[in-house]
Amino acid sequence: MEKFTLRATLRSPIIRRGFVTLDALLMALLERGDVSDLIRCENELYFASAGFASAQGLKQQASFVASLRPEHTTEWLEVIKPNTSTPGIASQPGSKLNDVKIGLSRQREGGNVLNGYEAIVTPTIEWYGTGHPQAILGVVSETPFIGKKRTAGYGEVVEWAIEPGDLDGICGHFGEPLRPIPTERWSHGGDWIPVEAAWKAPYWDVRNRTKCYVPEAA
Repeated sequence: MEKFTLRATLRSPIIRRGFVTLDALLMALLERGDVSDLIRCENELYFASAGFASAQGLKQQASFVASLRPEHTTEWLEVIKPNTSTPGIASQPGSKLNDVKIGLSRQREGGNVLNGYEAIVTPTIEWYGTGHPQAILGVVSETPFIGKKRTAGYGEVVEWAIEPGDLDGICGHFGEPLRPIPTERWSHGGDWIPVEAAWKAPYWDVRNRTKCYVPEAA
């Protein structure tokens, strides 16, 4: 396995959530939870950095309206729970005691929802890691969009490139963490401030969150 730098050249601003580590990106593209055949992995920790934007200062707000059309569908039943005059009653399976009927005004509360995002204007996103560069490039090369709200044109990739690197995907040039790493597994020193973060897949699972050292800007 070799150290490498993976670079995505972007045509449009990108909306990110979290650190967008390279292992997470590959897992999403391959639809599997293990990419140790592509990236070095030791005790579930991948040598794969977060995605770093080459320009951090330029940002813009992006807003989208999501609608459940609660007056025309039963989907709102999963969003708006019945009111009840007795706490806990409505949550009991099969119980309808003391439920207060949901009227049209409450249904409309589950209708249009405005979601706000922050888009980063940057020419490139880079990842650093240790693995099999050409195999990784083969996975990402046909990926036209990355990040959130891709269907709205955000995060359009015009070119993927990979080249030899000198960072292992764990520690940077100044001894800084390049990805979320549990504090007990960090051996590079420094006065970094730990935060709670997910450090392994699945990143949405709260059981995979712990006190970590994380990149200051990614």
